[in-house]
Amino acid sequence: MVKAIQTHRRDSKFSLMASMLVIASLLFTFSFQANAALKMIASVNKNPIVQGNSFILEIRANESISASDWDNSALLANFVVGRTSTSSQTSYINGKKSHITTFTTVLMARTVGHYTIPAFSINNATTKPINISVISSSTANERGLNNRNIELKVNVADKAVYVGQQFIYTTTLYIAQNTEMQAGNITEPEVADGTVKQIGKDENSSEIINGRRFQTITRQFAITINTAGVSAITPSRFEGQVSTAKRGYRSGPATPVIIQADTLNLNIQAQPNTYKGEWLVSDFVQLDEELQPLQDTYQQGEPITRTITLTAANVNKSALPDLAITWPKKVKIYPDKPQLTSFAQQGNYFAQQVLSFAIIPNQVGELTLPEISVPWFNSKSQKQEWATLPAKTVTIVANENSAAIINNSNSIDAQASSVTNSDKLNIQAPAATESPIWRWLTFIFAGLWLLTCVTWFMLRKGRQQTVKPQVADTAKLDNVWPQLKSALKNNDAQQSSQLLHAWCKQQWPEIKNPRLASLPMSQECQQACQDLLSFNYAKTTASSNWNGQELLAQLTKLRSSKQAITKSQQSGIKTQLNP
Repeated sequence: MVKAIQTHRRDSKFSLMASMLVIASLLFTFSFQANAALKMIASVNKNPIVQGNSFILEIRANESISASDWDNSALLANFVVGRTSTSSQTSYINGKKSHITTFTTVLMARTVGHYTIPAFSINNATTKPINISVISSSTANERGLNNRNIELKVNVADKAVYVGQQFIYTTTLYIAQNTEMQAGNITEPEVADGTVKQIGKDENSSEIINGRRFQTITRQFAITINTAGVSAITPSRFEGQVSTAKRGYRSGPATPVIIQADTLNLNIQAQPNTYKGEWLVSDFVQLDEELQPLQDTYQQGEPITRTITLTAANVNKSALPDLAITWPKKVKIYPDKPQLTSFAQQGNYFAQQVLSFAIIPNQVGELTLPEISVPWFNSKSQKQEWATLPAKTVTIVANENSAAIINNSNSIDAQASSVTNSDKLNIQAPAATESPIWRWLTFIFAGLWLLTCVTWFMLRKGRQQTVKPQVADTAKLDNVWPQLKSALKNNDAQQSSQLLHAWCKQQWPEIKNPRLASLPMSQECQQACQDLLSFNYAKTTASSNWNGQELLAQLTKLRSSKQAITKSQQSGIKTQLNP
């Protein structure tokens, strides 16, 4: 009995000790798991860091964490913050489960100096702060730390820039031979008061620097600044992903990269006080003109097309001035809408304005086309200059068709007056004889003459109506325009309308039923054609109310081909650029 009691007490002690050991082990396990879930470590991939280069901040936790739990707004004060990526990994080792969450962020310091990446807290877990140093590129070269695989450089050719002057900002991205760009983008530079526009396409090339081969991507921007003084150009930035090849492997994993070029400060000079005229700054300005048709004399009422071309280098086309031209009063002017274009030639960028005028002289004699002068400031010589077209004198002679019409009308009037006088004599002579026989003979002959005139007039009118359609229908393609031009000069509305229809079919054969609304012509030309059609179909319109000179001018302008740069202009520009 005593032994049984002692044995029971002994078993109770062992069970109590076992329970205590189980509870202690559970508490230790929970404490270990709690401590493991709260561990977070922050690190950077390089230190010190070269100015303009990016580095990677990595935060690793040993438990699952959502990306929304991490607030990186504290980094915005001193760094350019790129995209943040999140990765997670779960593994089982000896029956134990482990989980790792990694946050990766690309950072770039704006200026040289010492910075501190602050501590971050998530669920009562806190990282340690990290002190980093940002050094200049020259300092990195002295220490041998500037052996970068990717680099961005910028350059401005002209250091002395005036207000409103367009200059070229060149950005070049260098990628080492063992580095491959997976994706990326080059941002535009920014200016406080001005315009920035990309010009041309990217140029791919290669270059060897310090024995290393780099692939280069060059992009150019045209920048215009409108305020004088010191102006800072916020540089371009490259943001993308690159991978570096390792030995035995084609390429490594893609790494996010942000690279920023150096900031450029330019002293923008103001317009000189001695400059007179509308401000235009460039290093090359040229005026050209072309007359169509090119001949020694022109007929009165015949349209003359004068095309004026203004070309300027390194100027935005919107900055080209308007040409003020004072035309003589003895001409009618029909201006065309100005054409603004831009183009590249021999590595230079040009802006061009093309103006076309249809000139119709009204008087016979000498006609002087006025001089045209454009003031501009030469940025190379630092002086004001003028691009000038000298005055040109042409001779205007009487219109041959108009003179022929006048002569024919004068001869007809003379014949009519002579016939009338002879009739008067024939009528008055028998009156002196006072014979009734001669009186009746005179009436008979006068009646026969009137009948002959009426018959001749009716036959002539019917012949004209049958001949004109035949002329329009049987006109060959080569002589439709000369016939139409002659009809317009003679103000023959009916003949002009028929020939105009045939000429439109010749010009646009692809249009089966040509109508004014469907033809590719200007509104002024369509209005002149509509006036002709309205005149022909109107019932109470006098023949003197329609004049074919305006329609002739519009059709002549439509036929003339205008090119942005003629061969003579191109040779002139090449001569100016390469003297």
